[in-house]
Amino acid sequence: MTITNGSRWAAVGSRMATMGRRAAIAWPLGLLMATVAAQAPLPDAKTATPQVIAAALLDDTQDQKAREALARDAAPRAAEVVTALVAGLPDRDEVEEYRRIPWIWRVAVAAGRARDEAALQALMDVSLPADGERLRDWQAVVLGGGVVMGLSQAGVSPRDTIAPWLAKAPVRQARWTRSLDLAERMADDPAIRNGTRYDALRMLAVLPFDRVGAQLERYLSRTVDPELQMGAIGALGDLPDPRAADTITRHMDQYTERNRTIATAALEKHAKR
Repeated sequence: MTITNGSRWAAVGSRMATMGRRAAIAWPLGLLMATVAAQAPLPDAKTATPQVIAAALLDDTQDQKAREALARDAAPRAAEVVTALVAGLPDRDEVEEYRRIPWIWRVAVAAGRARDEAALQALMDVSLPADGERLRDWQAVVLGGGVVMGLSQAGVSPRDTIAPWLAKAPVRQARWTRSLDLAERMADDPAIRNGTRYDALRMLAVLPFDRVGAQLERYLSRTVDPELQMGAIGALGDLPDPRAADTITRHMDQYTERNRTIATAALEKHAKR
């Protein structure tokens, strides 16, 4: 969900900010100044309660950039803040879930990019579906777009980084294994929004190439939505297997211009292994 080589949820926030600027132009200057002055200061990410932080992040009357900074600053407390962000979220309310998802993602990916292992392990524990539960869209966003992609952008192997966290926590390992099974199906589900299918594809980077290589390769065709193509390239770039690099190379003429740039960076990552 980044604008360059990442997840899409930042773009959602950007569009919201643009709409806000357009509306501001039409307002009388005095009313606009009064509105800005009336905005409450954002909470301190270190000392405020997770509930207060979550409320501020979801408050569209607050400045977009300031809220993005708050999300980054809240990364060490990602598990608590994400828990607050999903509190009271109805099980099948897609509109409300996707209102919250951009902010859930911003907090999660900030922890991933910071390679904050303590925060990420706690975040996994509150985001992995329990036994018998489905993989919800916000959970795929956290796990694929926040944990896996964030670690990738931090320059480390998601598979190698996550493995020790699982070895010491059998319950976490069982829930993670089941989540990967669910992610394989979610990635292929046309009923799921493409942004979230992207995140499900990113999760597959921690699985063996023999298991997911063919599935990821299907998404490299020029006939595939560019966002899904991007997710498959990202997963293959993180998958520590020379066959993954070969797969990326074989389809280079199929990619959009943007995805060709991402594919080149993925091949450079493989070359450094």
